[in-house]
Amino acid sequence: MRERQVYVEIVAKKKGCMLCDLALAILEEIAPEFEPGVLTWEVVDMGSREGLLRHEELTRLCGRKPAVPSIVINEKIAFDNIPEMGDLTEAVNKAWEETGGI
Repeated sequence: MRERQVYVEIVAKKKGCMLCDLALAILEEIAPEFEPGVLTWEVVDMGSREGLLRHEELTRLCGRKPAVPSIVINEKIAFDNIPEMGDLTEAVNKAWEETGGI
């Protein structure tokens, strides 16, 4: 996890998953609302070895397996589904406040 920023991971399959694509599209849509450096994200690609290893690590960190698709914010499962844009924006703002951001 990165300090003093909100790090979002989308647990997804990069190819052939319409819901996974929707999760990424929502994140890309809200990203411009935040100052540069506040929000970073990656896709935990469940179709790759690296993604499967990160999924195992997130399972340990979160205390349960993140669903596919799901959204993990600062190594905590935030959504086991695809949230509305406003809900994701609110979750990112809350995570930013928890890091000490203003």
